[in-house]
Amino acid sequence: MAKLYKEKQRYHDWVVISFLVLATLGLFLSGASYFWRTDVTITYAVSCFILASGLGYAVWWLTRIQSKLVITDKKIKLQFNGAIEATKKIYWDDIENCTIVQTGRFLKWNRPKVTMTDERFYSLDGRNGLMIETKDGKHYFIGCQNVDELQEAINSNDQIWELIES
Repeated sequence: MAKLYKEKQRYHDWVVISFLVLATLGLFLSGASYFWRTDVTITYAVSCFILASGLGYAVWWLTRIQSKLVITDKKIKLQFNGAIEATKKIYWDDIENCTIVQTGRFLKWNRPKVTMTDERFYSLDGRNGLMIETKDGKHYFIGCQNVDELQEAINSNDQIWELIES
C-alpha cells in the first residue's frame, strides 16, 4: 500500500482565538473591577469570572482540535478529534465522484449555494479539500490545508481529478 499524501493539522484560526482571548481578558478585568469600584456588585463580578472561565475553556478546547488525513493508493483515512471524534476510511473502489475544492481565503467558510444536508463535513480549514460522493450515495467533505500538494499527490497516478476554485 503506497502512501500518496499525509497531513496533520490543528485548529489555527488566529482571528477567532485572538477575539476569544481578548473577550476573556475583558471579562476578567470587569470582574476584578469589583475591588476598586464601588458601584459593582458581587453578582456582577462572579458572573464575569464565570463567563471568562467559559471563554478560557473554549480557547483551550479549540486549540486541542486536530485532524489527520492519510491517502494511500487503496483508501482515504481520516482521523478527526474535536466536538465529534471520528475515524473514517473510504476505499477508492467505493468512490463514485471525487473533487478537489479550493476556495479563497475569505470565502473558505462559505457553504455551497446548494447545501447538501446529508454531507458529513470534516475540516479545520473551511471549504478546502476533497468533496467525495460514494457509490451508496453518501457525501463527505474532508478538509485539507495544502490543496496544491493534495492535487499533485492524487494526480500523480492518473490525471482524473478536477480542481474547483471559487
